[in-house]
Amino acid sequence: MINKNTSKFAALLIGVSTFAMVQASAQDADTSASENDPVSAQDDMMLGAVLVTGQKREQRLQDVPVQVDAVSAKTIEALQIKQTSELARVVPNFAVERTDTYTNSVVVLRGIAQASRADSPVAVIVDGVPQDDSKQLNKRMFDIEKVEIYRGPQGSIYGRNAEAGAIVITTKDATDNLSAYGDISYGNENTLDATVSLSGAIVPEKVRFRLGGNYFSTDGVIENSFTGEGADKVDHDVSLRGSLDFLLSEATTLKLVANYSEFEAAGVIFAPVFSSDANDFVDVQSNFPNHGDGDSHNFTAQLEHEFDFATFSSISGYTKLDQVQVTDLDFTSSPGVGNNQPYEREITSQEFRLVSPDSRRLRWLVAGDFLHSRNYLATRVFLDKGDPDADSQVFIQTRPEKSRRTNYGISGQIDYDATDALTLTVGARYDEDERKTLDFATGSYREETFDKFQPRISAVYRLDDDKQVYATYAVGFRSGAFNGTDFPIAEPETLTNYELGFKTQSDDHRLTLNGAVFYSLVDDFQFSYIDYSAGTNVTRNIEEVSIMGAELEFSAMPTNDLRIFTNVGYAKTKIEDFSTFPQYKGNRVPRSADWSATAGFDYTHPVSATLDAFVRADIQYMSDRYWFHDNLDVQDPKTFGNLSAGIEGEDFSVSVWSKNVYDTQAYDTYFPSQSTGLAYDVAFPTRPRTYGIRLTKNY
Repeated sequence: MINKNTSKFAALLIGVSTFAMVQASAQDADTSASENDPVSAQDDMMLGAVLVTGQKREQRLQDVPVQVDAVSAKTIEALQIKQTSELARVVPNFAVERTDTYTNSVVVLRGIAQASRADSPVAVIVDGVPQDDSKQLNKRMFDIEKVEIYRGPQGSIYGRNAEAGAIVITTKDATDNLSAYGDISYGNENTLDATVSLSGAIVPEKVRFRLGGNYFSTDGVIENSFTGEGADKVDHDVSLRGSLDFLLSEATTLKLVANYSEFEAAGVIFAPVFSSDANDFVDVQSNFPNHGDGDSHNFTAQLEHEFDFATFSSISGYTKLDQVQVTDLDFTSSPGVGNNQPYEREITSQEFRLVSPDSRRLRWLVAGDFLHSRNYLATRVFLDKGDPDADSQVFIQTRPEKSRRTNYGISGQIDYDATDALTLTVGARYDEDERKTLDFATGSYREETFDKFQPRISAVYRLDDDKQVYATYAVGFRSGAFNGTDFPIAEPETLTNYELGFKTQSDDHRLTLNGAVFYSLVDDFQFSYIDYSAGTNVTRNIEEVSIMGAELEFSAMPTNDLRIFTNVGYAKTKIEDFSTFPQYKGNRVPRSADWSATAGFDYTHPVSATLDAFVRADIQYMSDRYWFHDNLDVQDPKTFGNLSAGIEGEDFSVSVWSKNVYDTQAYDTYFPSQSTGLAYDVAFPTRPRTYGIRLTKNY
């Protein structure tokens, strides 16, 4: 039987297809040459003609022998993608779950999810610098040039923790011409989101600058039924970015980037589910408003010099995070205990890279990288008096913990054109990860080194300039995880991926169809649960998990007015070996949906000589997913829709918008009682329907 969610998704697919055919048939038979010009489609990510940096060199998206989505600045602005989690609207087999409002997020890609105390299985790279902390993952995005999402192991190119894939974010460059941009949106519950940028030359053709900023605040759209206030209230979230580009010579460039962000907002907003039913949507009801505040500083320096034989790059990064989070630990309206948790982290990274010229039959790259981090985390449990203010807190348990890690990595890749049609690739990466931790409460000291060699082999056969097939074998790796001293160290996780894929595009670049099938074996699969008695998250291992999957992506521009896209992802997980709980063999792993699908369109039509009207819509479907290895707690399939409409001119737009237009009730993440030790389940609610008005202006 077809359920309501499936019907919604199917209806949109049929509607989009019908609309496209009607528009195409209505066109004048004497179509102008410009309408058939493939260049007209190149600025749209859905058509796969954009340039990406897939092999640390510029290539057409269609030429990269991996499954990758490149989300352009135009698409980011059109769909109002404000956070990494919203990329699921255009990427198959991808999701980002919020585990609290601002500080933590969990990535799920091709069935692989991040465990709470473990590294992310997906490398996140911003302007060449790895973001080595989950608290940086779902920060608000602004002034972005493009986002590239690579699926499958990418260690030989993107370094550590690229086990399941990589998210590569590139901010906008400075310009020679003076330009400015403004984007302001106001929505329900006094939600304000504003972005500004300014760019120009300090010394023409020598020194350029760019300044950008974002401000966000909201009274909260998720109600705390006990306090009557917004459980996800954000008093303020301010982000600033400045960059300087120096042309030191014809062969040498230097780019300096500085970022600063500060926020004060709600923290953990779990709702207690006393029915133990993952489809029973209940209110948040904490007896005091959970909250968090913090700031971060980030600095990046990119030096590039072109030699005759190769391009040399040096990328240096420094990040400092300082956050505090206060949480009602029982998540109910009853007095109990709370948690005051300060967190500090410093991250220093450095990469050196040499890349050969693109024009040669044999192309190569080699890179060495270094990352060092220092962390401080204190878990301070206090008696809950209904007031999160520090002056009222009586601490009954304090567990400060310091840790350090140093990672060394070397990677390389060789591409060889064996014939005009056949390209062979061999790549590899070696990681050595040294980790140390000190638990001040017990005096326990731990030290461990994890290392792994990760090979990659692929072959690409081009049928013509716009059609290719490829096969890939690759190994991915993420380091072991340190739990509290009361628990053993989680073993490192290794993924072995086998993949066959194809990429096709019509001669005029108006139609694109890409797809792949893959099979992955994961040794020592990492998962997490909450040990309530210890007041901490714990990461453990499943000996072996298999994942069988497929992806299909289609995009089209049937007319100059209309762009449509759809994609479908399948990732079937299976526990093959689990010695701790052998009864769970054959079950699915938590958090991963078997099926995911998205579809959408962007229709623009002239209404005057200077104005266009537009309608943009997309819909996302996710099949059922389990929340624990016993496969007892399951969330039913869910469908989410987004819509915007308005008018735009050459340098401005005015629109109305709505996200989650169906007001779908769901949980971003869910912890059953068997994974927490509580007498009830707890869950993080998805945002309900939001709506508002938006204005943009270019100068």
